[in-house]
Amino acid sequence: MTNNWKPLPNLDKYCFACGTENHFGLKMTFSSNGQKLRSHLTVPEHTRGWSNLVHGGILATILDETMSWTAIHLTSHFILTRDINISFKKPIFIGSQLTATGEVIEKSGKKALLKAQIRDENDTLCCFGKGEFALFTKPEFGRLKIIPEDFLEEMASSFTFEPAL
Repeated sequence: MTNNWKPLPNLDKYCFACGTENHFGLKMTFSSNGQKLRSHLTVPEHTRGWSNLVHGGILATILDETMSWTAIHLTSHFILTRDINISFKKPIFIGSQLTATGEVIEKSGKKALLKAQIRDENDTLCCFGKGEFALFTKPEFGRLKIIPEDFLEEMASSFTFEPAL
């Protein structure tokens, strides 16, 4: 099962991280094997930090987005990030081919702990993160009025896997 990666639909076309229509965004796409999620991407030049390095905030965004998508699709819940910790191991240069992966470490009640990592084209670990995510059912998330009801329905129908935990 671990080699059977299936693409996941992008829903919010204007999201900075995964939006296909956000001209300033990262345009991340995801696939899952039912146990992990991954995204292959090349960080655009306009998101650079000092010199020709990818800005650390952009790397934090990639890790957060990877963990968020992982939490949503592998727990079949709506989520909000509660806490995230990141360790930077190696600088990443603009134009590098990157792979971000995420997985659920633990799910307990209304929270999930996740981890994600970013590796370069040589499979070298460049940075990683761990995060705690609040989990919501569709009615609970709807009461927060963060997204319109029709989009809430569309998101819920995109949960393609039974919860892993």
